[in-house]
This record gives sequence, C-alpha cells and structure tokens, in this order.
Amino acid sequence: MSDAAPVAAQAATPTVRQWLRRARVWLVGGIALLVVATIWTFVSAGVRNGTPFAADNPGPSGGMALAEVLRQQGVEVTAADSLAAAEEALGDPADTTLLVYDSGFFLDEDQYRRLAGLAERIVLVGPTGSALSALAPDVAFAGFPATDDAVEPACDLPEATRAGAVTAGDSSFQPADGDAGDVYCYPAGEGAFLLARSAASGATVTLLPDPTPFDNDHVAGAGNAALALNLLGAEPNLVWYLPGLLDVSDAGEEPTLADLTPEWVTPVLTLLLVVFLGAAVWRGRRFGPLVVENLPVVVPAGETMEGRARLYQRSAARGRALDALRVGAVGRIATSLGLPRTATVDEVVFSASRTLGRPADELRSVLLDAVPATDADLVRLSDALLRLERDVRAATDPRTTAPGRMDR
Repeated sequence: MSDAAPVAAQAATPTVRQWLRRARVWLVGGIALLVVATIWTFVSAGVRNGTPFAADNPGPSGGMALAEVLRQQGVEVTAADSLAAAEEALGDPADTTLLVYDSGFFLDEDQYRRLAGLAERIVLVGPTGSALSALAPDVAFAGFPATDDAVEPACDLPEATRAGAVTAGDSSFQPADGDAGDVYCYPAGEGAFLLARSAASGATVTLLPDPTPFDNDHVAGAGNAALALNLLGAEPNLVWYLPGLLDVSDAGEEPTLADLTPEWVTPVLTLLLVVFLGAAVWRGRRFGPLVVENLPVVVPAGETMEGRARLYQRSAARGRALDALRVGAVGRIATSLGLPRTATVDEVVFSASRTLGRPADELRSVLLDAVPATDADLVRLSDALLRLERDVRAATDPRTTAPGRMDR
C-alpha cells in the first residue's frame, strides 16, 4: 500500500490559447471584414455630396473643380439648395451672377420669374421647359448635337470668342419662332447651337444645354473651363443654385410624406389591410376550446447512452466520454467504500488503495490521470474502470472472497 500525497487534478477545459487556435479562421475573417468596412467608410466619407454638378461634389459628375478655380480667382462662390436660400445669398444684382441647374424639374415658371429680378446675370445650365418659357421664350430645344468634336464659337460673344472651341454635350438649342435678336454660339448641326443668350426677361440670361462639358470629368477638355470661367467669373459674387425638394411647396417649406407619396399608394395599402384582416378571420377561427392531451414520452436509457456516445465519437471527444464514465464510476466506488458523495477523487483513490492493496498511482491513473489518445485507449480505460468497480464491490461485500489483482 502506498501513502502517496494527493496530486491536484488537471482541468480538461480548453485554455484561452487553445480556444483562439480553434477559432483562428473565424477571427481572421472577422478582422478582415472589419478592416474592409473601415476602409470603405473612410473612402465613402471622402465624397461629401453626390448631387450632380454640385459645387462640393468631387465626383466625376460634380462641379467642385470649377467652383474651386473660381474661388482661386477671387470669386465668392455660395451654394444654395432652395429658392429662399438663393434669395438670401444674392446681394447687389449688379455684381452677382446666378447659376441655376434644375436637374429635378423642381421650379415652375413663377419661381423662374422671381429669379429674373434677383440678378442681372443668370446662367441656366440644362434649363427646363419652364425656365425657357419664363426667361428665354425665343429659345427652343434642338435635340442631340450633330457632332462629338470640339466646336468653334462662330459668334461675336466676348466670353465665347476668348474661350475658343468647346466640346458638345447631349443637348442643344435652336431659335424659336419670333426670334427677337438672341445670340447663338457654337453651331453643332443644322440650326443647333451649344450656347444661347437672351435678354427677353430683362436680365442677361445665358443658356448652356448640358452640364457635362463643365463637370469635373470633362471641364479640362478644349475650352470648356475657359468658357465656364468667363461666364461665371465676370462678377465678384456667384450663387450656385441647385433647386431641391424645398422648392416643391409654394410656401417654401419641406414637403410632407403625404405630398411625396403617389396617389395609388393609399388605396393599395387599404386593400392589403382588408385582405389581411379577411385572411386572419378566415384562417384564424376556432371551432371550440383547445383540448390538452398529455403525451408522455419515454426514452430508454440505452438509447440516450448510445446517442451521447455517437456524439462523442463524431467530435472525437474521447476525454469527455471517459470523464463521463469516470464520474459515474467514482460515485459508485465511493458508495461501495462507505464514503460520502462529497468525497474527492483523491480520497476515493486512497480508500480503494487501502481496500484492494494496490498502488494509489495505479488507481489514480485509471480514475483521473490517464488520457486516451485513440479509440482503443478509450476502450481499454473503460474496461479498467469496470474491473476496478467490480473489484471494489467484491472486496467490500462480505459474501465474496477477496479480489485478485487488477489486470494491467
């Protein structure tokens, strides 16, 4: 019999390092996704405004390059997104140029007529039909230009002759019936022009059919930049006005959700609600109170044990499977030895060693220390547990003889 000192049991729970090693694939993937999301956030934040031809839009379709060059030349560029903001930004009409690009068709004729009294120089880029009717009634649309090449001015307009040739966009102008002496430059086909100037409204209104030649992606071509600077930089102040939703309401207030919702949305939502309620009444009715019936389910212990064993085998959890067997064996051996259920493994090993007359290290290896590396090791240790439990039960039963040595 050996009186070896008890040794602390080693925990089988995975350490932090082991857990990190097993989860390294998911951790690397998560970190990579986080890095990509962070980079995308910073890249997206660089584009402050995605509105076409906006003075603060650095994208290909923006007008930031033109606005910055104007500022470098001493022109004070003020952006406005509503008629009220444009009126507030406009100062003396004699020293202010008003640029208007209404890409969303927000302004009506009355609002354009209000603009005519705010500035003596107005530049309409991509004008709408309402803009032509209110400020340049003698100018009409002429469709696509007949050329893709740079076009010479072919007129006496000083801003155009100093700029030289410009590239064509996607639209052009032509004189309407009753032309009252308007100026047309840059002929781009039979009766089509890329620039028109009208004074029919009392203000000097210059019309450019398309903002494409003057956006960030095309402004450096031909004389595009020179023409834009000549038209927009003639006065010390420039109001860059892009109408928006605030201009839809006559009162200048932001439209409500009901104003922006199409008329067909409300009837469709009402119909869907009626259909939902009808379906709920039709399929949700009950013929009487629910009947509760007890259905006991009995699962044989053997099936439960076999199921757990298959799970352990599938995940190669030999240590966990052996621990489950050891827990049961230690409890039954402690009962056979007359020990309390709260007895430690070392106390069970010491008592069994005294009862069987076997080395404590040998019994401790079976009950705690031995680690199965293969399925064969697991079977061998399981058999050793059964033999140890049988020997202890036989040694503590007065009706049996003393057991023999445990097979090694």
